[in-house]
Amino acid sequence: MTKKDYRKIMKERRSALSDNDRKLYNDKIRKNFLGLRCVAESEWIYPFVSYSTEADTIEIIRYYLENGSEERKRIAVPKVKGREMDFYEIRSMNELSPGYMGIPEPIEKRPVIADRGVMIMPGLVFDHELNRIGYGGGYYDRYLSKYGNDNLIKAAIAYDFQVVDKIDSVSEEHDVRPDIIVTDKAEYTLLSHLKHNLFKK
Repeated sequence: MTKKDYRKIMKERRSALSDNDRKLYNDKIRKNFLGLRCVAESEWIYPFVSYSTEADTIEIIRYYLENGSEERKRIAVPKVKGREMDFYEIRSMNELSPGYMGIPEPIEKRPVIADRGVMIMPGLVFDHELNRIGYGGGYYDRYLSKYGNDNLIKAAIAYDFQVVDKIDSVSEEHDVRPDIIVTDKAEYTLLSHLKHNLFKK
């Protein structure tokens, strides 16, 4: 299958979820993400702001905004500018308004560089080798090739059915893979057992 085929199939599968299943899966994803050791130990979290049928990040963002002082967390979310994007710290959901493609984006202030902490990456299809098919804009690939380093853990979140056996035949060299994929059923990683323990409390 082509990337276009994969995207079409997964968009249809996400849209077909019932409201009850969607809420159940999102609750489990949030619980699994919040339970990661790397998240607990990071000051900065860089989530995308979920939109439409994407796995939910809004409740993750809201949780940290409401509990930020206790959790010692700071939240920065992306804003698209042409072919690039930057991250801006937010302290309230009121700092978000519809932006690129109607996706909620932050009020433009001084950007922060997402080079340490945990970034939550979006995506439509993943596989067990952590290959990723996004939406085709390449924003995260360009951003991470510019700023990403060993101090930034890339955590994708998705519904478990979005993780397939193998998609590397359509992956390209510039496609940035996450370090871990968090779903409603599992956490997928290729890292060694020693480093995998960084993800678990």
